[in-house]
Amino acid sequence: MNAAIIVEGPDDVAVYQILVKRINRAIERIYARECLGRQKLKNKFVYLLGEFASNPHPFNLATAIVIRDSDCNDPQRIEQELQDIFVRLGQRMPFPVRFHATKCKLECWLLADEQAINSVSMLRGGAGGIQPIAGDLESLREADVIYRQTLSKAGLQDTGQVMREIAQRARLERIAERCPRFRNFTQKIAGPPDAGVIR
Repeated sequence: MNAAIIVEGPDDVAVYQILVKRINRAIERIYARECLGRQKLKNKFVYLLGEFASNPHPFNLATAIVIRDSDCNDPQRIEQELQDIFVRLGQRMPFPVRFHATKCKLECWLLADEQAINSVSMLRGGAGGIQPIAGDLESLREADVIYRQTLSKAGLQDTGQVMREIAQRARLERIAERCPRFRNFTQKIAGPPDAGVIR
């Protein structure tokens, strides 16, 4: 089956394409649309869903999910806001639509598994040696800054390809252990087709 993701930017595409397919092995192809920012996502996501709906045959979507960072604001409120926009505009989609907001920033999920970062570092000729990041990762307002600092210590560059490689090697159970809201994301991706969706 095929899925669509609507996200903020290219880093999100890099990571979510990997994680979604790892969480739900039945998803064969992911069509991604990036909006270049939170406000643009809010303004554009219904239009982008409509593009998928109006031209269904190339896509054959089984589901779509709209994803944005909450920057440590209330993620459920953000999801509800996006859902309200979708309902208010009265769009009907031929596929189920889900909404997800991270508790803070996507980078906290990548920081959750130091073994994955070390593995990518060593594969690329680095020394690894990264220790677990202490504290509540999902509450790190500067998770993106800490992520870049951690990559630098591991001898890695902050690129989409490095993000993909970390996401590919990260232990999903480790992310869920360090970042409880990740479990909510996995439920939306792997759960029953009509659970928590809007059409």
